[in-house]
Amino acid sequence: MSDAQRRPTMADVAREAGVSLSTVDRVLNLRADVRADTAQRIADAAARVGFHAKAVIEQRLLTNRPTVRLGFLLHKSGVAFYQGLAQALSAAAVNCAHARIRVVIAYLDELDPAKVAQRILALREQVDGLGVVAVDHPVIREAVARLGEGGVAVVAMVSALSASAGAGFVGSDSRRMGRTAGWFISRLAPWPGPATVVLSSQSFQCQELCEFSFRSYLAEHSPEWELLASRLTLEDDEFAYGNTLDLLTGQPDLAGLYVAGGGIAGVVRAVRELKARQLRLPVVVCHDVTAVTRDALREGLVQAVLSHPVGALAERSVEVLVQAVTGVNPVAGQVHGVAMQIDVAESV
Repeated sequence: MSDAQRRPTMADVAREAGVSLSTVDRVLNLRADVRADTAQRIADAAARVGFHAKAVIEQRLLTNRPTVRLGFLLHKSGVAFYQGLAQALSAAAVNCAHARIRVVIAYLDELDPAKVAQRILALREQVDGLGVVAVDHPVIREAVARLGEGGVAVVAMVSALSASAGAGFVGSDSRRMGRTAGWFISRLAPWPGPATVVLSSQSFQCQELCEFSFRSYLAEHSPEWELLASRLTLEDDEFAYGNTLDLLTGQPDLAGLYVAGGGIAGVVRAVRELKARQLRLPVVVCHDVTAVTRDALREGLVQAVLSHPVGALAERSVEVLVQAVTGVNPVAGQVHGVAMQIDVAESV
């Protein structure tokens, strides 16, 4: 029988996976515990070589997965981005091959740092791992550090926390996002002019980095750009609407507007109102594809949307936390990048 016709054996699986034959035997016949990452490597190798019992190995993984309790604290429940992230996290937990996950997802509608810290500390006895979207504030860093001291793995999602928190990070490169926003505006605006940034809060590391990088890019690109003071939305659509309308009517020659934080529905509403009046509009770049930003792209109110892809963000966050809880990889100080997604009118 030729090598091409020979039926793959356990020895082939072991060689492909880079483990001993006895380790494959232990997974296949449940003879002793094998680390979850090693067992998964064996299952992947069995699939690649076409091992006849690969389904049995995969079933062993399913029936012997540890149970892990994961919690996720997201921002406002009414924000479409966080609703989509919650759905993606639930799906990632269900589909995780390395553990049975009991997942709890909660929202931080009250954004006061002291109250956020209380919510974090309240989860100490309820979860093995925690993913959180939070501002980089001393009381929040202290709460996260206390969870870590108690054996709870924590990752900051979307926006990083300072090193003293001892958390990992899963998200996109904010510096690159800010510079990409500057690239779009510098090329789509008919000429350099006034430009500004709209933020939820500069206490979010991601928004601070986006703002700084955007400003740096335009300043490097042309001295003719006039960089105005940033505006805030406080992640409140009505406040964002009023502040944006005030900006656009008070600065009719505004050439570029970068929305690096929440409140996008209010910003879009203000831009749409000026378009109805047939007034000149700035080039607008914002974050995260949702029903609101997708419609804004199609209407020409927004020219580009830079996103944290929620599916990849959720899957990576769950994976990192499971690995930390099961002892495969530590989480503190580790950065796990997720590639930014870019959308324009023709791509949605």
